[in-house]
Amino acid sequence: MKTNPLKNHAVKPEVIDYHSAPVSLKSDCKAHKGLPDESDKKMNVDVLLVDDQPMLRNGLRRAMEQQPRLTVVGEASTGELGLELALELEPDLVVVGVHLPDMDGIEATRRILSALPGTKILIFSREAAGAAVGKALQAGAHGFILKRRPVADLIRAIDEVMAGKLCLSPELSAAIVEDYQSKLVGKLEPPKSILLPREKQLLRLISEGRRNKEIATELKLSPNSIETYRARLMKKILCRGTAELVRYAIREGIVVP
Repeated sequence: MKTNPLKNHAVKPEVIDYHSAPVSLKSDCKAHKGLPDESDKKMNVDVLLVDDQPMLRNGLRRAMEQQPRLTVVGEASTGELGLELALELEPDLVVVGVHLPDMDGIEATRRILSALPGTKILIFSREAAGAAVGKALQAGAHGFILKRRPVADLIRAIDEVMAGKLCLSPELSAAIVEDYQSKLVGKLEPPKSILLPREKQLLRLISEGRRNKEIATELKLSPNSIETYRARLMKKILCRGTAELVRYAIREGIVVP
């Protein structure tokens, strides 16, 4: 893991760059052979905080100061200043708020990773909007955690992200996790815009929870025909059940959750 030089430089408003000597990352026990320090099993992490709320950043910094392996090397209140500090300090991890004055956290994530592809990004948000989570993951974020979660969950999220895992708050939909993980393991998603208008109509009605008889009445078809078309639709878009059909419909914008 990199060692941050923390050289002196002019500090801009709402940008904090810590120059003091870092807290010792090893306990006194480490000097004795045969007594390994448990904290050494986890990598030491330089963290940059990017959020527009000073009180929140202060709280995060205080919490991280209690973790010997975590060092907050800087803070910024805007995306531009966050990018500037990231380029200068090259932190291991950047904790980014979604709502920033000059750009959203997703754009900040995209720009930071474009310049520093080896840096981990953990998004910190007040809301659990599925669209924001999906965009954050597409931008390259390694985790998405809600601000209302306990501090211990944030520390745990940092550990998981630094270990190369995807970390999302428990409140987030399991469907988002499954969709993203399927992309990670290389599963092929069905191409977009492959459905005919009639198939989209059928998928919309299924997603609305309509029974086959109701769908048959609306489409002026027999229930047996609906069952046949439903089976063909599932085969065409590689879905194995109603839940997957609904997730596909939401992802394609055929229905709005």
